[in-house]
Amino acid sequence: MKRLLPLACLLLVAATPVFAQLSERPGTSDDTSKGAKDLSGLSIKTPRTRVVHTIDPELAGGSMYLQTYDPFLAFKMGKDLTQREMRPRDGVFSAGIANLKGILADGETPAITGNDQVSCGGCHNMPYRDGGAGTNFAKKAGLGRNSTHFFGAGIQEMIAWQVRQKMMQQIDDNRNNWVDAAEFDANPILVAPTQGAPGIDYGMSGDNNADGQPDLNNIFRVWFVDSSGLHIPEATSLDDPGVAGYNFILEVFGWGEKRFNLNTTNRVFVWDPFAAHGGLDAYDPTTAFDPDGDGWSQVSNAGFQQTPIGHIPPDRGLAVNSVGLSIDDPDGDGYISEITEGDLDVAEWYLLNNPRPGMGEQNALTRRGKQVFASLGCNSCHVSQWLIEAANPGASDIHEQYLGDLRFFDLDVRYDEDDGRLEGELTMLASQDENGKWVRNKGSYLVQGIGTDFKHHEMGPELEDLQYDGTVVTAFRTGLLWGNGATGFPWGHDGKSMTIHDIILRHGGESQAERDAYDNASLQDQVSLQAFLNSLLLYPTDQTPADIDGDGVISENFMVAGKDTGIERFNPEWLFSTPAEIEGMTTNPQGELIRSNALLNIGPAYQLATPYLRDPDLDGFSDVQDECPGVTGYKDGCNM
Repeated sequence: MKRLLPLACLLLVAATPVFAQLSERPGTSDDTSKGAKDLSGLSIKTPRTRVVHTIDPELAGGSMYLQTYDPFLAFKMGKDLTQREMRPRDGVFSAGIANLKGILADGETPAITGNDQVSCGGCHNMPYRDGGAGTNFAKKAGLGRNSTHFFGAGIQEMIAWQVRQKMMQQIDDNRNNWVDAAEFDANPILVAPTQGAPGIDYGMSGDNNADGQPDLNNIFRVWFVDSSGLHIPEATSLDDPGVAGYNFILEVFGWGEKRFNLNTTNRVFVWDPFAAHGGLDAYDPTTAFDPDGDGWSQVSNAGFQQTPIGHIPPDRGLAVNSVGLSIDDPDGDGYISEITEGDLDVAEWYLLNNPRPGMGEQNALTRRGKQVFASLGCNSCHVSQWLIEAANPGASDIHEQYLGDLRFFDLDVRYDEDDGRLEGELTMLASQDENGKWVRNKGSYLVQGIGTDFKHHEMGPELEDLQYDGTVVTAFRTGLLWGNGATGFPWGHDGKSMTIHDIILRHGGESQAERDAYDNASLQDQVSLQAFLNSLLLYPTDQTPADIDGDGVISENFMVAGKDTGIERFNPEWLFSTPAEIEGMTTNPQGELIRSNALLNIGPAYQLATPYLRDPDLDGFSDVQDECPGVTGYKDGCNM
């Protein structure tokens, strides 16, 4: 391997549990007492136990402890939560399979099909088990919505928050962290993605068309505030009584069919689909608790500011039991706290650090395609580079207090010409202190190849949607290009385009000039541009060969816990504080010698004996949050 340069479906639930790839399969070749076996080692290995939210890193097994002392374990637990096939005993589908949910603009038409998935991986499944792109699902229009991947999701959220900071540097003259009437302006707010790059126009701070809304791009969720900056829940316009201004946040995830149709943070992107598609209600004070009423709730353990505006978890925690679990049970199925604040801590941690897409083979054709892409003006919206500024918590200007790169590792994956394959290199973005705590560096990072300006654009009639209620939508967020070549067809928000050529030709509206330039380009230029877009790849993160020990080579016989695990690759289990030990060489039912990747030390590797994870009755409630420890009670710790 050449040394790489580091750079910053429907699944129906049966009446009884069924085993599938992402069910729990912890058994080894000669031991199924723990449940079904999986010698590939790729299935879920641990029982479903709700993670306990903690902010004290010394509470062993709590969410902050995991992120601080065993960050790769926290990452794997978050990934497992998104991939696990939930069962009736976990509270899935409490309101019935494939019921209709949500309301469209007419106030009566259901927007989506709810309770249609038992796992996030049911839709986000290309590549399998990795939060990839995937199937269309029923949402708002008969053509549906094409599932996007969430590789590099943390990078997206970091850019989104930094865009707000750089906008507020220009708008918020009195630095009170909201926009008042004296700060309304008709000048465009421009944010440069990198130093010296043209600024991206995100609209204007004022209401110049007098429609009662600030003239910001539709990518921003806005809420209205009084003269103290406090949220006025009933206000829907700048003209409403008591409104003195507004606040806003860039919504980070989704296609964004119209204003306020995206998830505000990656944390919301976890609990919102869990509720909508699995009937699993989340209790999350990190999102919902806004003590001073200004529209900002808590900063998550991962480091991101949350807001309850527009998205409040269905379980409000109006009543809690003696061990701190919400007993609201909003869907009335008897299962409490189906998704906990701690679950969301580790799931958000996974999304923050989920590796970014890779780069496939670069040859004369793809290099020419990248040049054509720029020459046609495609990168005016599909912006390739973004600079994440280094953390600056001590800045006197509150809007220059940048977060920095909050990830704790980066995985750089690209095609290696010598080996003829995709290969990766792990770079740690954190270091351990003398007490064994992992401390994130929070430095700067130049994002390459992401391919979006994070804006809504009017896209013209070829991309318009006629929604269920007759509403016509033509504005969508600029799709991210990284990973484009591995998402497979179909392309587009509606999954209607079977080829890259077709989705480009469907562009119109604000992208009409670039679409026409492509249509008038030579066949060679068109083919080269398509080849470039096809070289932007996703990959199976834990199966792609990668240098994870920093020695500059990829071992063909990587040793972990005294066992030969085969080719070196990014398997988080090899990087736990207690590395996972595979079973190793064994004989299969055909009498052949194989390497079993089933684990012999699941308990120690996954820290299942720590106080905040210990769940000996296997009912999904650790002893510290179980009112009846020793009793298997799937519903509330006490009742079956």
